[in-house]
Formats: sequence, structure tokens, C-alpha cells
Amino acid sequence: TPTTSDEPQPPTLGKELRNAIDHAHRLKEEGKIRYVMASTHSHVVGAALASAKLLPSSHPETPAFDALMLRYSMSHRNAAESLSFPKAMENNIPVLAFTTTRWNRLQSDPPPSTMMMDGFRPTTSECLKFALHHPAVEVVLHSARDEEELDEALLPLLSSSLATSKRTGWLSEEECEQWRVYGSDEARWNEDDAFDEYPEESM
Repeated sequence: TPTTSDEPQPPTLGKELRNAIDHAHRLKEEGKIRYVMASTHSHVVGAALASAKLLPSSHPETPAFDALMLRYSMSHRNAAESLSFPKAMENNIPVLAFTTTRWNRLQSDPPPSTMMMDGFRPTTSECLKFALHHPAVEVVLHSARDEEELDEALLPLLSSSLATSKRTGWLSEEECEQWRVYGSDEARWNEDDAFDEYPEESM
């Protein structure tokens, strides 16, 4: 019986992109490049990229990409966790997460409705740890403006008190849930900064 769904469906990759993927993998086979990666702001597109296989003329069961760079943060989770991340994990494709601080707004300027207590905001390090806690994410990209910001972000991650496994030691499940609640009203966050270019994907 046919079924219908309002969930955005991954687009079909066009001929030009398919040809580019095939060409990139020829370069990889020749040893001229080591990895084939892609980046997108759309998690519908991210799901399609994560699902893509090499052209039938080469290796049809091999993922087209070795890694994907995708947006993810405590206030930009719904589309990632429902669309692109499951496909990436299904095909063993690591994710490099970016804009994990929402342009530093998570630490400094949340919507009033998200404040669970006076002054309750994450640090930069907690934003990075939150993204790394997701099993799809292997790398977090962070653009520090100066050495002070870099220290603020990285030194807590390097603390000897942290467990060696990022999956179990950097944030407890209680802390993760706390930050999920903090960023949960994605529509309200987006009203103020239009960060999400594809808000319909999060519905």
C-alpha cells in the first residue's frame, strides 16, 4: 500500500554532480587526493550525499563520500538528527560539524524564552562538546578569532579530569538533555538571526 510523508525527501543527484564524484574518485585511485568530501547547509541535500554511491561503472556499493561537513548545534538539531545524520551513520560516513556555536550566539544572546535560569548559557567548550557527543560527529570545526578564544574552547577539552572517550566522558546525558532543552525552540532562535536557510527541514 502506498504511503505518504511530509518529511523532505533527498533529491536525486544530477548528472554533473555524478560525473564530478566519479572524476574525484579517479583522482583518489591515482593517489592524487586522499579523500572525497562534501559540505552543505541543507540536511535534505546532506541525506542525499550520504546515501550516494559510486557510479555503477566503478564500485556501486561504495559511498561516494569519505566524509561530510554539516551544520549542527544545540539549537540546530532537528533536521540533522532526522535527515542527514542517520544516513551518514548508516553508510559509515563521518561528519565534520560546523557552526556549532551559531556564530557565537549560543553563548551570548539566546531568546528570552530559552533562559531556564538567570544567566544560564553554555560556554564555547560546551557547545563543541555537545556536537561531539553525537555519534555521527567525529570532528568539530571552530573558528576562533584570537588565542584567548582558542584557549576558552580547547583547554576544557584537554583537561586531565575528562575521560578519554568523547562519547562517555565529555558530557553526561543529563547535561546533554539540558542543552537540548536550551536550544529546542529552533523557530524562535531563527526569528532573530535567520541562521537556518532551510527552516522547513526542521519541521
